[in-house]
Amino acid sequence: MSAPLLEVEGLKKHFPVRSGLFRKVTGWVHAVNGVSFTLRTGDTLGLVGESGCGKSTLGRTLIRLYEPTEGALRFEGRDIAKATSRELMPVRREMAMIFQDPYASLNPRMTVEDVVAAPMRAHGVGTTAERRARVAELLEVVGLRAGAASRYPHEFSGGQRQRVGIARALVLSPKLVIADEAVSALDVSIRAQVVNLMMRLKERFKLTYVFIAHDLSIVEYISTHVAVMYLGHVMEKASSRALYTSPKHPYTQALIAASPTPDPARRKEKQVLKGEIPSPMRPPSGCVFHTRCPLAEERCRVDVPALRDFGKPGDEHLVACHLVKE
Repeated sequence: MSAPLLEVEGLKKHFPVRSGLFRKVTGWVHAVNGVSFTLRTGDTLGLVGESGCGKSTLGRTLIRLYEPTEGALRFEGRDIAKATSRELMPVRREMAMIFQDPYASLNPRMTVEDVVAAPMRAHGVGTTAERRARVAELLEVVGLRAGAASRYPHEFSGGQRQRVGIARALVLSPKLVIADEAVSALDVSIRAQVVNLMMRLKERFKLTYVFIAHDLSIVEYISTHVAVMYLGHVMEKASSRALYTSPKHPYTQALIAASPTPDPARRKEKQVLKGEIPSPMRPPSGCVFHTRCPLAEERCRVDVPALRDFGKPGDEHLVACHLVKE
């Protein structure tokens, strides 16, 4: 079994809500509220859930774009949750992010060469000639011509811009890449091309992914493991095969049932979740899903369910639900 690359324990990220003339803190948004998992080298962890569940905030907190409020965050055994900017510098070379909007994440005033080489300049890596050669190499790897280096982001299509973003993420040869809705802004015809590219790059560069998405079919295709989030909590985590063939949490079952399938023989009866997601400023007591769960009992409204393992030996299947039986 591969070694743990990333270990997360009780990670929380709360944002202050300020109001009034003096901008006093009047509340907190509980975006991520006690997430724990281990990511091993070479794996791809898919993070899924409805909009507002906290998956993008979790991804940005993992890479320290957001400061964690509480919890442990260990990368290759080093706790980076409270590390200073100087202490983070060598770690940042090992971690990269692909953003959702390929146009907003690229500086329109910079050429592609400047955009892709920016991390190398920030870390003082290579000479000007070496950076230029590295950019040309990566552009070819992601399916663009080396000559595209002199062009500007607005001269490319959405799919091509996302390839530029992928090249930038890979320029320092990271070990961990966090893809935050990396294909959701692309046309359907382009999504498969970019996902297949990411899978080829994973094998070529021995990458480990955290793949954040709301499209369950893409997550199933690319991920080795999947974590289902709801209101800042992980409700279920298992191998991709186990989660899609035998979902145990009512929320996971509803998400999979609502996912469209092109095969009429595999059509599922949809489970419509009633109500809306509660405000992360005032999360429900007990199980945060109980306000929408069709199976909720009285203890679900009071007791917070722990993540328990219902998997077979050697195949972890964690579920946070009082109603799941052995």
